Amino acid sequence: MKKLILALLAVATVGSASAQKNSFLVYGNAGVNWAKTDNGGGSTNEGTDWNITPGVGFQFNNHLTVGLQGGYGSNKSINTAINNKATNTNREWQAGVFFRHTQNLNSTFFFWTQLDLSYVSGKETTETITTAGTTTSVTTVSDMYNGFQGTITPAIGVNVHKGLALNFGIGGLGYRTVSYDKATTTMNN
Repeated sequence: MKKLILALLAVATVGSASAQKNSFLVYGNAGVNWAKTDNGGGSTNEGTDWNITPGVGFQFNNHLTVGLQGGYGSNKSINTAINNKATNTNREWQAGVFFRHTQNLNSTFFFWTQLDLSYVSGKETTETITTAGTTTSVTTVSDMYNGFQGTITPAIGVNVHKGLALNFGIGGLGYRTVSYDKATTTMNN
């Protein structure tokens, strides 16, 4: 039941009601995910993710909104086995612009599609603790990355009160490219 509630909170967002000419749109998304797997024999995997992504824009007419959006998130995974513990941490921020097209279906429901274009920057850190007999060694490796991403997201909105709507994302499509400072690696997703 907790997973269902967390999934609904991650999908549902609170934002402005459907587009109204010459007004401001303020919106935000927030998500939290936690999972733990017991692999048996003293081996476990545990992960925690959270993020927040606010945005503010100006609605030029009843269909077009342009604005600024950003976000911050953290991902931490811990893999534990006999004599070994590895902790991976990734912290990331992003900032950019968005373009939203809104189409009213009636006075309660509306459909919107949003294009986000963002600069991305983050830091990944891996800490490994290994025990061999009475000797314990700790290894820490960090690397910074920078890049760009673009996403297009469709959603359905429900006006729940004057100026307040509940939005439900129904998928999306995105592209992301980041390059690391130390490692000669570029990732394209």
